[in-house]
Amino acid sequence: MPVRLAHDHDREVGDVPGIDLGVTELQGPPGEAVAGWFDAGIRHVTLIDPVNLAVEDDTASRDAVRRLVLVRELTSHGIGVAWRLLLPVDGGADWRVFCHLYPPAELSPAAGDEMEPLDAWRRSYYIDKCTFRRGPGFVQVRDRRSSRLNLLTIDDPAYLAMLAQVMEGAPIADIDLDIARDFAAEGLVVQVGTMLVWLPYRLRRWPLPSMII
Repeated sequence: MPVRLAHDHDREVGDVPGIDLGVTELQGPPGEAVAGWFDAGIRHVTLIDPVNLAVEDDTASRDAVRRLVLVRELTSHGIGVAWRLLLPVDGGADWRVFCHLYPPAELSPAAGDEMEPLDAWRRSYYIDKCTFRRGPGFVQVRDRRSSRLNLLTIDDPAYLAMLAQVMEGAPIADIDLDIARDFAAEGLVVQVGTMLVWLPYRLRRWPLPSMII
Protein backbone atom coordinates (compact mmCIF):
# COMPACT_ATOMS: atom_id res chain seq x y z
CA MET A 1 0.00 0.00 0.00
CA PRO A 2 1.68 3.28 -1.07
CA VAL A 3 1.55 6.20 1.39
CA ARG A 4 3.20 9.62 1.51
CA LEU A 5 4.87 10.64 4.78
CA ALA A 6 5.62 14.11 6.13
CA HIS A 7 7.07 15.54 9.35
CA ASP A 8 4.50 18.36 9.45
CA HIS A 9 0.73 18.56 8.96
CA ASP A 10 1.49 20.99 6.15
CA ARG A 11 3.89 18.81 4.16
CA GLU A 12 4.68 21.67 1.79
CA VAL A 13 5.52 24.24 4.47
CA GLY A 14 7.95 26.73 2.98
CA ASP A 15 11.14 25.32 1.51
CA VAL A 16 12.24 23.53 4.67
CA PRO A 17 14.08 20.37 3.63
CA GLY A 18 13.06 17.05 5.14
CA ILE A 19 9.39 17.91 5.73
CA ASP A 20 7.98 15.90 2.82
CA LEU A 21 9.53 12.44 2.88
CA GLY A 22 7.86 11.24 -0.30
CA VAL A 23 6.02 8.01 -1.07
CA THR A 24 6.82 4.75 0.68
CA GLU A 25 5.20 1.33 0.91
CA LEU A 26 3.39 0.33 4.10
CA GLN A 27 5.14 -2.67 5.58
CA GLY A 28 3.72 -4.98 8.23
CA PRO A 29 0.59 -4.45 10.36
CA PRO A 30 -0.77 -0.86 10.20
CA GLY A 31 -0.70 -0.45 13.99
CA GLU A 32 2.99 -1.29 14.24
CA ALA A 33 3.87 0.88 11.25
CA VAL A 34 2.00 3.91 12.62
CA ALA A 35 3.65 3.57 16.04
CA GLY A 36 7.03 3.57 14.32
CA TRP A 37 6.14 6.58 12.19
CA PHE A 38 4.98 8.52 15.24
CA ASP A 39 8.21 7.80 17.09
CA ALA A 40 10.12 8.94 13.98
CA GLY A 41 8.31 12.30 14.02
CA ILE A 42 5.81 11.66 11.21
CA ARG A 43 2.80 13.94 11.68
CA HIS A 44 0.98 13.65 8.34
CA VAL A 45 0.25 10.70 6.06
CA THR A 46 -1.42 10.69 2.65
CA LEU A 47 -3.12 7.53 1.39
CA ILE A 48 -2.48 7.44 -2.35
CA ASP A 49 -5.47 5.20 -3.11
CA PRO A 50 -9.00 5.57 -1.69
CA VAL A 51 -10.52 3.48 1.08
CA ASN A 52 -13.14 1.75 -1.05
CA LEU A 53 -15.79 0.00 1.06
CA ALA A 54 -17.91 -0.90 -1.99
CA VAL A 55 -16.17 -4.25 -2.38
CA GLU A 56 -17.29 -7.85 -2.56
CA ASP A 57 -14.41 -10.27 -3.19
CA ASP A 58 -11.95 -11.42 -0.55
CA THR A 59 -8.85 -9.69 -1.91
CA ALA A 60 -10.51 -6.29 -2.30
CA SER A 61 -12.15 -6.65 1.14
CA ARG A 62 -8.81 -7.33 2.85
CA ASP A 63 -7.24 -4.38 1.06
CA ALA A 64 -10.06 -2.02 2.07
CA VAL A 65 -9.91 -3.18 5.70
CA ARG A 66 -6.14 -2.67 5.80
CA ARG A 67 -6.57 0.92 4.60
CA LEU A 68 -9.40 1.57 7.07
CA VAL A 69 -7.35 0.18 9.96
CA LEU A 70 -4.48 2.45 8.89
CA VAL A 71 -6.74 5.51 9.12
CA ARG A 72 -8.00 4.34 12.52
CA GLU A 73 -4.46 3.93 13.87
CA LEU A 74 -3.31 7.28 12.45
CA THR A 75 -6.28 8.95 14.16
CA SER A 76 -5.40 7.17 17.41
CA HIS A 77 -1.88 8.65 17.35
CA GLY A 78 -3.10 12.14 16.41
CA ILE A 79 -1.40 12.00 13.00
CA GLY A 80 -3.11 14.00 10.26
CA VAL A 81 -4.21 11.89 7.31
CA ALA A 82 -5.35 12.82 3.82
CA TRP A 83 -7.64 10.07 2.56
CA ARG A 84 -10.71 9.42 0.43
CA LEU A 85 -13.65 7.30 1.54
CA LEU A 86 -15.87 5.54 -1.00
CA LEU A 87 -19.07 4.12 0.49
CA PRO A 88 -21.39 1.55 -1.13
CA VAL A 89 -23.99 3.26 -3.32
CA ASP A 90 -26.72 1.05 -1.84
CA GLY A 91 -26.36 2.79 1.52
CA GLY A 92 -24.91 -0.31 3.18
CA ALA A 93 -22.64 1.85 5.36
CA ASP A 94 -23.55 5.16 7.02
CA TRP A 95 -20.79 7.81 7.10
CA ARG A 96 -21.73 8.60 10.71
CA VAL A 97 -20.28 5.29 11.93
CA PHE A 98 -16.87 6.52 10.73
CA CYS A 99 -17.17 10.13 11.95
CA HIS A 100 -14.78 9.55 14.88
CA LEU A 101 -11.95 9.09 12.36
CA TYR A 102 -9.87 11.94 10.96
CA PRO A 103 -12.15 13.58 8.34
CA PRO A 104 -11.45 12.51 4.76
CA ALA A 105 -10.65 14.88 1.93
CA GLU A 106 -13.39 13.26 -0.14
CA LEU A 107 -16.55 11.34 0.76
CA SER A 108 -18.54 9.57 -1.93
CA PRO A 109 -21.42 9.16 -2.44
CA ALA A 110 -22.27 12.28 -0.43
CA ALA A 111 -26.06 12.29 -0.28
CA GLY A 112 -27.31 13.22 3.14
CA ASP A 113 -29.46 15.36 5.38
CA GLU A 114 -29.69 19.06 6.20
CA MET A 115 -25.91 19.51 6.10
CA GLU A 116 -23.59 18.11 3.47
CA PRO A 117 -22.10 15.01 5.15
CA LEU A 118 -18.43 15.83 4.63
CA ASP A 119 -18.91 19.33 6.05
CA ALA A 120 -20.86 17.86 8.99
CA TRP A 121 -18.07 15.36 9.60
CA ARG A 122 -15.42 18.09 9.65
CA ARG A 123 -17.45 20.35 11.93
CA SER A 124 -18.22 17.62 14.46
CA TYR A 125 -14.83 15.88 14.58
CA TYR A 126 -12.74 15.87 17.75
CA ILE A 127 -10.29 13.55 19.50
CA ASP A 128 -11.83 10.92 21.83
CA LYS A 129 -15.11 10.77 19.93
CA CYS A 130 -15.15 6.96 19.91
CA THR A 131 -12.25 5.31 21.71
CA PHE A 132 -11.43 2.31 23.84
CA ARG A 133 -9.03 1.57 26.66
CA ARG A 134 -7.93 -1.73 28.16
CA GLY A 135 -8.11 -2.68 31.81
CA PRO A 136 -7.41 -5.92 33.65
CA GLY A 137 -9.90 -8.33 32.08
CA PHE A 138 -12.04 -5.72 30.36
CA VAL A 139 -12.20 -3.18 27.54
CA GLN A 140 -14.13 0.07 27.99
CA VAL A 141 -15.51 1.95 24.98
CA ARG A 142 -16.42 5.65 25.17
CA ASP A 143 -18.63 6.50 22.18
CA ARG A 144 -19.93 10.02 21.49
CA ARG A 145 -20.76 9.65 17.78
CA SER A 146 -24.45 10.16 18.58
CA SER A 147 -23.62 13.45 20.42
CA ARG A 148 -24.11 11.78 23.81
CA LEU A 149 -21.80 9.52 25.78
CA ASN A 150 -22.42 5.80 25.39
CA LEU A 151 -20.16 4.01 27.87
CA LEU A 152 -19.72 0.29 27.20
CA THR A 153 -17.70 -2.19 29.24
CA ILE A 154 -16.78 -5.50 27.61
CA ASP A 155 -15.66 -8.18 30.06
CA ASP A 156 -17.14 -11.42 28.72
CA PRO A 157 -14.20 -13.62 27.59
CA ALA A 158 -16.01 -14.62 24.38
CA TYR A 159 -16.63 -10.97 23.47
CA LEU A 160 -13.05 -10.01 24.30
CA ALA A 161 -11.82 -12.84 22.08
CA MET A 162 -14.02 -11.57 19.24
CA LEU A 163 -12.71 -8.04 19.75
CA ALA A 164 -9.12 -9.27 19.39
CA GLN A 165 -10.11 -11.25 16.31
CA VAL A 166 -11.62 -8.28 14.43
CA MET A 167 -9.12 -5.63 15.57
CA GLU A 168 -7.19 -5.93 12.29
CA GLY A 169 -10.16 -7.37 10.43
CA ALA A 170 -11.36 -10.95 10.13
CA PRO A 171 -13.39 -12.96 7.59
CA ILE A 172 -17.06 -13.05 8.52
CA ALA A 173 -17.04 -16.81 7.95
CA ASP A 174 -14.58 -17.24 10.85
CA ILE A 175 -16.42 -15.32 13.57
CA ASP A 176 -19.31 -15.85 15.99
CA LEU A 177 -22.21 -14.11 14.27
CA ASP A 178 -24.25 -13.67 17.46
CA ILE A 179 -21.46 -11.65 19.09
CA ALA A 180 -20.81 -9.85 15.82
CA ARG A 181 -24.46 -8.72 15.70
CA ASP A 182 -24.19 -7.36 19.25
CA PHE A 183 -21.08 -5.38 18.32
CA ALA A 184 -22.69 -4.18 15.08
CA ALA A 185 -25.80 -3.01 16.94
CA GLU A 186 -23.55 -0.66 18.96
CA GLY A 187 -21.63 0.46 15.87
CA LEU A 188 -18.41 -1.09 17.14
CA VAL A 189 -17.75 -3.17 14.02
CA VAL A 190 -18.54 -2.69 10.35
CA GLN A 191 -18.78 -5.15 7.49
CA VAL A 192 -16.47 -4.48 4.56
CA GLY A 193 -17.21 -6.97 1.82
CA THR A 194 -16.38 -10.38 3.25
CA MET A 195 -14.62 -8.93 6.32
CA LEU A 196 -15.58 -7.49 9.69
CA VAL A 197 -13.40 -4.85 11.39
CA TRP A 198 -13.29 -3.03 14.74
CA LEU A 199 -13.98 0.73 14.56
CA PRO A 200 -13.11 2.50 17.88
CA TYR A 201 -9.49 3.55 18.18
CA ARG A 202 -7.30 3.17 21.24
CA LEU A 203 -7.20 6.16 23.61
CA ARG A 204 -3.50 6.96 24.05
CA ARG A 205 -3.77 10.13 26.12
CA TRP A 206 -6.63 11.99 27.79
CA PRO A 207 -7.54 15.06 25.68
CA LEU A 208 -8.74 16.90 28.82
CA PRO A 209 -7.80 16.78 32.52
CA SER A 210 -9.14 13.53 33.96
CA MET A 211 -11.18 15.30 36.66
CA ILE A 212 -13.55 16.86 34.09
CA ILE A 213 -14.01 13.82 31.84
